[in-house]
Amino acid sequence: MTFRSILLAWVLALCLAATASAHTLFMSVYDNEDGTVTVEGVFSTGSAASAVEIRLEDPSGKVLLKKQLDELGEYTFAQPSGAYDIVLDAGPGHIVREAGPEKPKDKHAK
Repeated sequence: MTFRSILLAWVLALCLAATASAHTLFMSVYDNEDGTVTVEGVFSTGSAASAVEIRLEDPSGKVLLKKQLDELGEYTFAQPSGAYDIVLDAGPGHIVREAGPEKPKDKHAK
């Protein structure tokens, strides 16, 4: 290999690495305290994660809900009973998972 091809390979590798980390996916979860939860997705570039897939999964991995974030990168859903994970999936390398807030126990239930 010549010096020129080694230099070209390094430049190409650096460009690909910069592109791969250029837009990390972040998720914020808000318990609205009215039986609903709002999820907001945003990329590290500041752009909304619009049309990104959102899933709710139970502890065994069963999909309870599968939708897409709206144009603002948000989705609001009714809180399921029991434990669940919220998953934002923007494709390989861009998946975020977080435990969803659980419904408060009914103080009047026997």
